[in-house]
Amino acid sequence: MDNENYKIGLIGLGVIGAPIANILYKYYTDNFYLIANDERKEKLQRKKIVINNKCFSPNIVSLREELVCDLDLLIVCIKNYSLKESLQDFKNIVGKKTVILPLQNGIYSYDFFCENFKDNVVLRGYVQGPNTQIHGSNISYTNTGVMHIGKTQHDMKDIAKSCFYMLENAGINIIWEDNIKKMVWKKWMLNVAGNSITALTLADYSFFKISSEIQELCNQAMREFLLVAQYENVDLIKKDIDDVINYYVSYKGSKKTSMLEDIINNRRTENEYLAGDLIKLAEKHGIPTPMIRTLYLLIKIREQQYLGVNNE
Repeated sequence: MDNENYKIGLIGLGVIGAPIANILYKYYTDNFYLIANDERKEKLQRKKIVINNKCFSPNIVSLREELVCDLDLLIVCIKNYSLKESLQDFKNIVGKKTVILPLQNGIYSYDFFCENFKDNVVLRGYVQGPNTQIHGSNISYTNTGVMHIGKTQHDMKDIAKSCFYMLENAGINIIWEDNIKKMVWKKWMLNVAGNSITALTLADYSFFKISSEIQELCNQAMREFLLVAQYENVDLIKKDIDDVINYYVSYKGSKKTSMLEDIINNRRTENEYLAGDLIKLAEKHGIPTPMIRTLYLLIKIREQQYLGVNNE
């Protein structure tokens, strides 16, 4: 499909979604759509969003009927815990041939869309490294992060490659992964270990350079993760653990993990979909995960302190 007729929608104008939306809007203009339900749509139109000091005013739609023709690609950037409550919003906008690309951390979102949209192609993907700052309706970033996608459901390599090239042509910093499932799990491992530990210690990325203790905690958690991955036939190896540690140690700057940002701002975290989902798989295989379970419970307790015991 040529660029002129390619139609892309995106839901979730947050840390991951905002840079992607900004790039796609500049390139696809009227063929790019921000997806929001009626209530959210009204708020977005009223707020007058500014990204990197420029007005961001794409088409905002809620229903397929508002489109000239169906979306070719829907990129989903909302949090894992918002997926179920947004299911009707997705059903309102997804066409028969719409490819769905969820970019959440972990594996929950891919399974969610495969289960609820059995006739659609669902791609695995993730984004690593954006430095988006959001202050009300003012959004800024200097690093968009890197998107990773690859072939997945029904072995639809041609469709996945088409999406890859359309995103690459638009200016998205994107990498094609031949083994995207492994890479999604590797990113999940990074999140389970690094996010939880930094959120509990209030340490940003720069602390990994000077603290052997935080590196050791991450190593312990990832060794547990690795064993579960192997039981799930995902070929993570010791080198992948080393890669994650090196990523943190070599990161330039003092970026905070998303979970640390959530804890600082008394927001709900994705703990259930990171450590929580890993623990469920471990229990299925009878694998003990004492370190990850401890991290999971400590984050849960921390959330309870500001959200309440029954609201986390």
